[in-house]
Amino acid sequence: MASGPASATACRPHGGGTADAAGLLTWWLRSHAPAYLRATQAVSIGLDVDASRRPDVLLHHAGLPSDSSLLRPADVVLAVEIVSPGTRRVDRFAKPGEYAAAGIPFYWRIEQDPVHLYAYRLGDRIGPGGERQYELVDDGSEVIELSEPFAIKLPIAEIRP
Repeated sequence: MASGPASATACRPHGGGTADAAGLLTWWLRSHAPAYLRATQAVSIGLDVDASRRPDVLLHHAGLPSDSSLLRPADVVLAVEIVSPGTRRVDRFAKPGEYAAAGIPFYWRIEQDPVHLYAYRLGDRIGPGGERQYELVDDGSEVIELSEPFAIKLPIAEIRP
């Protein structure tokens, strides 16, 4: 695991909201993810021939061109959506199904006000359309501890704008 500063406090953007939470999470992932993974924002995932989604944050395999604006689902390890009032339905229901159908192994949903992270992994459960579905592996508003996609102990305060 890469080492980084103990706290995001000194780097906190001001103002709150989805963009600030996404920036803090991206910084945290870049500081803690192993070298074979990269965290980024403003990159879309091509889900189908004519469909793509742009998660708030994503973690992908390192070694891809740095100017990539569209990744294949096979390149993506984790898609993260930060829920805002205008995206609740899509972030809670549509996007997880689409990401799971595309085979993206991990999905995190971050609710705001108060900040609460839900961490899912692609499971063996099959949905009504024959696609695999995500299974909740952890959730919390204080600390999230996971063994996949890498050893994670994320204090939620470090991603709270």
